[in-house]
Amino acid sequence: MGRDFSAVSRALGEDRRVVAPDRPGWGSRVGEAARGFAAGADDAVRVLDGEGVDRAVVLGFSWGGGVALELARRHPDRVGALVLAASIGPGEPTAVDRILARPVPGRAICAGGLAATRLLLRRPAVAGLLGRGMKGVDPTHAHHFADHCLRPAVLDSFMAEQQALVGEFPVVLAGLEAVRVPTAVLTGDRDRLIASASPRRLAEAIPGAVLRVIPGAGHFLPGAAAPALAEAIAEVAARADW
Repeated sequence: MGRDFSAVSRALGEDRRVVAPDRPGWGSRVGEAARGFAAGADDAVRVLDGEGVDRAVVLGFSWGGGVALELARRHPDRVGALVLAASIGPGEPTAVDRILARPVPGRAICAGGLAATRLLLRRPAVAGLLGRGMKGVDPTHAHHFADHCLRPAVLDSFMAEQQALVGEFPVVLAGLEAVRVPTAVLTGDRDRLIASASPRRLAEAIPGAVLRVIPGAGHFLPGAAAPALAEAIAEVAARADW
């Protein structure tokens, strides 16, 4: 969600404008239908239009990395540079992703997982343990995540995006060579949610992309590595053809 990037915004400083919207189906937009990568890219253009932004450095995190890539492919005039943080890439969807995308078994597994995780994160002892043991995670964020990202209402959103990962993402991957803007790929060396070889293969597939591995960081780079993300944004922005 947009609030996940508050630490990145602070690290960038007041001289850079940050627009961090929620995706359809999540956060403040939970009442909207979540869709796939192409629709997400078009939605991002509407956000840019609404904010009066012609071109931007686009940061894509996790599943949102696929939206960022599709935005660069479908609307190259709106993207000055890319930062892909713990992004999905070559190697996805995995066999597990394909199971989770299936309407009956996937929905049952996801519903159970969402409910169990929400109950755990609402326990003060668990949230405190996360805050001590996971870089970039604090109890307040864990509570907010449980309350706003793991509600039953988001199950449809998760399923829609999981099905897009299986059905649409191969098309996004096929267009990586067409990405012609300065690009940085960042990954934590403790990330277990992204296919292990995916960051390297993603950087290799995008012309001129650079790969940075962040020691000690897991998947949640906006919290665990906000200064590194801010540095990457500044670096690709300096190389962009504005």
